[in-house]
Amino acid sequence: MGGYVNPDCGGWTELRVHGVSGTPPEEILQHPHVRRVAGDAEAGFYRRRWESPLTSADTADDRQEAYSWGGLTAGKGQRALWLLLTPFLLANIAYWALPYAGGAAPTSRTRRATEALQRLFALSLTHTLVLATIGVSMDLVGWQCAAQSTGCPDRTRGLGPLTWSWLDQPGRQLAVTALVPLAVVGLLWWLANKTWRELETTAAPATSEPQQHPTPLEDHRMWNGESPVRRLRAVHISAGFALVALFLLAPFTDPGTRPAGPWQVTALILLALTLLVLALTVVLTCLPAMSRRDHPDQDVRDHADLYTVLPWLGVALAVAAAAVIWQPAAGTATPTTEITPLPGLATTVGALTGVQLALLAAVVTLLLLLRTRHRRTAGPDATTPAWFGLTTAAMMTAAATVAVGFAAGLALTVAHTLGTPAPAGVDPDALVLPLVYFWAAALTVPVTAGALLLAAVGVWLVRHRARAMLREHVIPAYPGTPIAEALADPGTPRHAAIARRARRIATDWSWATAGDLGGRLTGAFALWLAAVITAGLVGYLLDPDGVYVHTRWAVNIGDALVVGLVAGLLYVGRQAYRSPRFRRTVGVLWDLGTFWPRATHPLAPPCYAERAVPDLVRRIDHLGRTCQGQVLLSCHSQGSVIGAAVVLQLNAEQRSHVGLLTYGSPLRRLYARFFPAYLGAATLHRVGALLAGEPAAADEHSRWPWRNLYRLSDPIGGWVLHAAPPTDGASTETTPGIDRRLVDPVFAKPPGDNSYPPTRGHSGYPEDPAYRIAAETVRARRRRP
Repeated sequence: MGGYVNPDCGGWTELRVHGVSGTPPEEILQHPHVRRVAGDAEAGFYRRRWESPLTSADTADDRQEAYSWGGLTAGKGQRALWLLLTPFLLANIAYWALPYAGGAAPTSRTRRATEALQRLFALSLTHTLVLATIGVSMDLVGWQCAAQSTGCPDRTRGLGPLTWSWLDQPGRQLAVTALVPLAVVGLLWWLANKTWRELETTAAPATSEPQQHPTPLEDHRMWNGESPVRRLRAVHISAGFALVALFLLAPFTDPGTRPAGPWQVTALILLALTLLVLALTVVLTCLPAMSRRDHPDQDVRDHADLYTVLPWLGVALAVAAAAVIWQPAAGTATPTTEITPLPGLATTVGALTGVQLALLAAVVTLLLLLRTRHRRTAGPDATTPAWFGLTTAAMMTAAATVAVGFAAGLALTVAHTLGTPAPAGVDPDALVLPLVYFWAAALTVPVTAGALLLAAVGVWLVRHRARAMLREHVIPAYPGTPIAEALADPGTPRHAAIARRARRIATDWSWATAGDLGGRLTGAFALWLAAVITAGLVGYLLDPDGVYVHTRWAVNIGDALVVGLVAGLLYVGRQAYRSPRFRRTVGVLWDLGTFWPRATHPLAPPCYAERAVPDLVRRIDHLGRTCQGQVLLSCHSQGSVIGAAVVLQLNAEQRSHVGLLTYGSPLRRLYARFFPAYLGAATLHRVGALLAGEPAAADEHSRWPWRNLYRLSDPIGGWVLHAAPPTDGASTETTPGIDRRLVDPVFAKPPGDNSYPPTRGHSGYPEDPAYRIAAETVRARRRRP
């Protein structure tokens, strides 16, 4: 490829980091031709390519460079399937939302107990997924439909081979249909290893910094999660394989049906070993060592240990169980005309749901204890956690709801395809499903109704807020413009045009507050969800069959809603990775979750920050310390979160070469509220103080080499440390603090133009004149005498 790319690394390098939209490097650098100078196609560093050195705007003293990490989350279209792992993702986010890692000692018994409960909860989600596939494949198809004389294989296209002579035995039919859940667990195992190798194997840089840090994100173990993820992955995968083995053996281990033979004795021994492995996975999950991350300076080598053997032990149990029940003499199950479910499956599904509710109740109790302790120890500047400090419990509730909803939707859909589903004992000719699935489908109706109602309330509040926004923010933001006069007397044509323009701006700014309002409404929805689940639990305990007998209409509607939700989720995921505009809409919440490392659920979608943060640390070390240059770390949107994490990971020598410019940043607006232990007010102040090289008082923030730009029209970004008065950028030096509020849009039409400038919202910050002023200010604060 021809052209000239500046190779220098001394002087200033403006290193731009994009946000969640997967912005291509050409757009980041605002140049049609770029070339990768470091990294790879998924996460690389790019510089502008010019025709020759004579036409290059990059010089030996000043150049632009872009870090494009969009390939880590917006790569191939099949990554949309990650959305099916949403329950695992929510369980993982719940861990990082624990609000008091700084206020309450992280080593406290309460904290350790909360983390252990979360790991157990994550394991139960894996069980839910595996049991759903077992129920559909082994129970509905291999046991109820094929293994009994119901005529189901003759009615259903594709099931005819199960009636072939060499498969016409219950054990063999069950063994064949067990291939589906085994394949699902194997796929999760392969996918977890593959994503780790491709996206998260970048080792955190070694450091000589002290291992005790004031804030959690300064700990260099934060982005070094290979060991805990490996241990948890082994536990979850072995549990999945062991569950398949358990239900392969369950129908053929009743010694009372006929005199015990050698195959039945073998099956009983395998069943005991399977239960032992499942119990072992529960014990290992509770160990504090499962969350321990190694320091980068530690020499941790791969070697065979329990966690290497454990998944293969699960595989061996499943294979052995299939081999045993393949023998005709292994059991006495015979075809009947009465449809009966796979023994123990419905009981296990119900018990697992009860365990999840008990774990949720225990976590809520411990969170309230932590909240009480935090109130006694928190300082006056402590960040107030969102949702009364119960974000973790809300996320876990959402994870369980989605997981059970997916399982119920899958089971009911397949059962409708094969015949008519019903609970046990209701209809002798119907396919039997666990009663929990019918309750889950029925409760989907009030949950969906509550969500729609809250969404309608949110739209009404946003529209209603436009009037207050006009009075409180729009009129003061445009001094010298006759807005107030025009609004008071809109009769004349000129005043009418000004009034319409002012109202349009107020509407745009009002819609930009939808995210803040949405956070509060989501908290209200979490309360509604908890109330619905509680009501459903009470109804289940009082009349288990009542939901099917009395409210079958709700079950049918809920079934359709859940199936539609799964299909819609797949569509959203596909569109998000095909259309940059669509991705910009949904990518915020998705990249919010995958920013955090896999801590409680190892099968969740991979963390891009475990690659991005070490990449940027090494690049800054090269440009700054090695080349003795200076780096302006310019971060947009989610990139500002990565940038803050990078600053906290740098050592003192590396930070002395770095200035920070953030814009459209969700640090305070989103992360500080929902993840206060990691990015609360204290951590954000710490970022600025570390960049300054010394602790700074509140009135010294303007001296920090950090500026943050935001607009009231931005639905994502906002101020970081303190709300600022409106400015056009020219008065940036006289404004205290690091935050600069830009006026957007320009109120009047430019000379010679009949169109008003559009509202930029979350984009276009580098094109604003205030961007260059802020960049020069940061350079001046960092420039050495």
